[in-house]
Amino acid sequence: MKIRLTLRSDWIDGLMRHAACFLVFCSVSLSAFCQSYRSETLDSLKKAIDGLYEEQLMVKSKTGFIAKSLKSGQVLYAHHAAEMLSTASCMKLVTTAAALDRWGANHHFITGFYSDSAFDGRVVRGNLYIKGYGDPYFTTEILFRTVYHLKALGLQRIEGDLIADDTYLLDTPNAETNDRAYSAMGSALGYNFNTVVICIRPGTNVGDSAVVFTEPISNLIQIVNFAKTADSGSGIGVNNFTVSASYTGEKMRIMVSGTMGIDEEELAIYKRVNEPAKFAAQIIRETFELFGIPVKGQVRLGRTPKNVETIAEPASNDLSAVIAGINKWSNNYAATQLLMNMGADEFGPPGTDDKGIRAIQPFLDKVGIRSDQITMIDGSGLDIANKTTPEALLRVLEYMATVHTLSPEYLASFSIAGVDGTERKRFQKNGGPQGRARLKIGYLHGVSGLAGYIDTIHNDRIAFVMLTNDFPKEYYESVKRIEDRLCALLGNL
Repeated sequence: MKIRLTLRSDWIDGLMRHAACFLVFCSVSLSAFCQSYRSETLDSLKKAIDGLYEEQLMVKSKTGFIAKSLKSGQVLYAHHAAEMLSTASCMKLVTTAAALDRWGANHHFITGFYSDSAFDGRVVRGNLYIKGYGDPYFTTEILFRTVYHLKALGLQRIEGDLIADDTYLLDTPNAETNDRAYSAMGSALGYNFNTVVICIRPGTNVGDSAVVFTEPISNLIQIVNFAKTADSGSGIGVNNFTVSASYTGEKMRIMVSGTMGIDEEELAIYKRVNEPAKFAAQIIRETFELFGIPVKGQVRLGRTPKNVETIAEPASNDLSAVIAGINKWSNNYAATQLLMNMGADEFGPPGTDDKGIRAIQPFLDKVGIRSDQITMIDGSGLDIANKTTPEALLRVLEYMATVHTLSPEYLASFSIAGVDGTERKRFQKNGGPQGRARLKIGYLHGVSGLAGYIDTIHNDRIAFVMLTNDFPKEYYESVKRIEDRLCALLGNL
């Protein structure tokens, strides 16, 4: 016997309405009961933070701050939170969030190795084209693995030219142009963040020349070494100011001076390259030859034809690893690459900063950031004209913390205070929530930014943004001490 049950639709609708109201009531009540801060706690916090902002250094600077509980949704403190202020590298938080939102954590970038002639697995009889698609992390590891793989499969020689194709992206000159790694140019085809590492170690005896070599080793690099080995603690030292790079086309001349104490550890200095696509192509050629695969033709720039045969298309690490490198270590080059790639993805190549900024607009709209609350010039924050309000940047942090498909990778990309990244030594001098704060700093002359998440001693998570502008650059450490004290206050809630 079959039993048929018929339920009236109006009864079901009523039941669903009552259930929905009950769930909303429970949700709101639980949040209010478990997670709201008492007025006395907020008054005490306000008094303490007001005291920090009443210090003479902060009074004379342009400042903005906001902190919000991610559990209760309460704004715990706000100070000039609607003020437009320079972000420095905190702008990377917008770039990386937009990239994760667009592509997801598992997105990859590729670099194409193509031939304009038939390839039998042993000989490339025509030209070999290396087409860059803006991989921010095309590094020695990926290059060596690719060439090793081709060697193992039987590649013996390349009879034509090695042609670098960098037409997928078109970078804008940086706000700062010098030989430092932080000003490295973006490019569709880059290598090792478009930088060279100069490694310096003391000689065997006092008075010996210091030992200097580079990574990568290349015929493009000339080393002029005046550095000497000295007794421990004597001499002028070796640093970014005693190591310089000059350029003739893609070639580099590295001049090293100063002294190294005989018991000092090896020092690494990073300098940017010039004409990155040609530099990368020459390194690729030298890597083939290192593996016994000669390239008979020349290295030159060019455009990849339409009908080519794919030799290899090595992929980058996941986007989650790329943004971790950007935010933990404040990698300007990789942030620039992401922004231009978003522009190329949305509007077609060549990707540019301008296209990337326009491509990010739908993300900003979704997060709730108006056009008068952000001025984006580049993806890295290197230009001092990059500005936003603390409350707008907080919206990015809040959104990314609440989208479950994005939040684990985004939060993991921040430097953990006292543990890793740029902030691995944070709070060691001044105290604070070591191991409980995920931070992104920004610094330019007269600009300091600090933003991220702090886990409190009572298991709340607070998102906060602190931007400080127009202070004398020699007072940066004083600004950092105030930042540390503020973080300690939040961490102790």
